[in-house]
Amino acid sequence: MTVEITHDDRFTIIKYAEDKRPIKIEPFVIRSVEDVDALQHIIGFIQSKANAPHHIARMDESKLYALIESLSMTICGMYSPKAEWGISKFEVRAIVLFTLQAAIATGKWPDSYKMTDTTFVQYGGGRYE
Repeated sequence: MTVEITHDDRFTIIKYAEDKRPIKIEPFVIRSVEDVDALQHIIGFIQSKANAPHHIARMDESKLYALIESLSMTICGMYSPKAEWGISKFEVRAIVLFTLQAAIATGKWPDSYKMTDTTFVQYGGGRYE
């Protein structure tokens, strides 16, 4: 199946498999030091559980999105990010996608992640605006 990506005002919607529900992704906007801490915690988990970036880069697109969904569900099950950090499952998916895209682009787990107003993780609000 060809991956289908659409957008609405709030979400990026990705249909990656015929037998799976489309996933919704909402950018994670950093507004506090606590958000930075939660982001670092989630990125650390992703780096410890995902395959090496050069292996991820060879995945076909539908398998990449299946991996994103799998990692996101594991994070939500283990850490309850909505209750603990106020981070929705849509934002967790954004963090996972953002982290994997950066790793694929550099071929390794980056020491730092570049954020812009178009990435799935962005600075905004409070001292980060």
